Amino acid sequence: MPDDHADRAERLGPYFEVQLRLARRMTVLTGRPLGETAVRFTNFYRRLGFGVPDGPPSIAWLAYARALEAAPDAAAQVALSQATCAANPPERPPIRGQTGFGCFACETPGEDGGVRLHFYNLDTDAQGGPLAAAKMGRRREELAALVRHLDTAHPEATCIRGKSWLYNLDAYRRLFPPDYGASRTIALGPLNLNGTSSWGQLIDSHERIRPQVRDTLISNLERLDPDAPWLAFPNRVLKTEAPLSSFRAFLGL
Repeated sequence: MPDDHADRAERLGPYFEVQLRLARRMTVLTGRPLGETAVRFTNFYRRLGFGVPDGPPSIAWLAYARALEAAPDAAAQVALSQATCAANPPERPPIRGQTGFGCFACETPGEDGGVRLHFYNLDTDAQGGPLAAAKMGRRREELAALVRHLDTAHPEATCIRGKSWLYNLDAYRRLFPPDYGASRTIALGPLNLNGTSSWGQLIDSHERIRPQVRDTLISNLERLDPDAPWLAFPNRVLKTEAPLSSFRAFLGL
């Protein structure tokens, strides 16, 4: 989505606000500092431009966390997060360790040959978001390029796996072989909340808040289970799997 970064930070204010609600609730329930619950249970580390949260928090994040905890109220916390987002470089998917093919990205195969699939909102325009019917051919071409890459660069790859709330959507599942979508089951956890596999359902392809999803999540915070906070989200994360041979046949490779 080509856009001025400051405008984007402003637009994402409602998205930041609901994530901070969950982080504050986790602080109440666990006694952990807000900076810690924010790094663990929101996607702020990546979304605000601090990079990939694959190690100890950076010095820059720790400074943000201190400012977050010192903010006088919820509105000031949101404003701080928006200002931080605007000041830092925007996140540029695919992230480190992934190979990108348009809106799709994949990791290298695991020990059993399984390949983790990722999806990014990188094609929203006047025709709609990346899952618009008019763009289905484009997405499948990207998926075909990804499979060709695996066949060439990673002949040890055996299957593709997904884990996201997106598998609740017909518009997403139609991009894949039927057995891939049919394999979906609820991901029981523990689930990370520092990416978009759960948080992505809060915004549409234009990054506008989805009021009904937001309101349901906020309502669920009162009975939030601190050991399983992902259960508060209206759409559960689903996991999927199908052999590469299914993808080759479906995509005509």
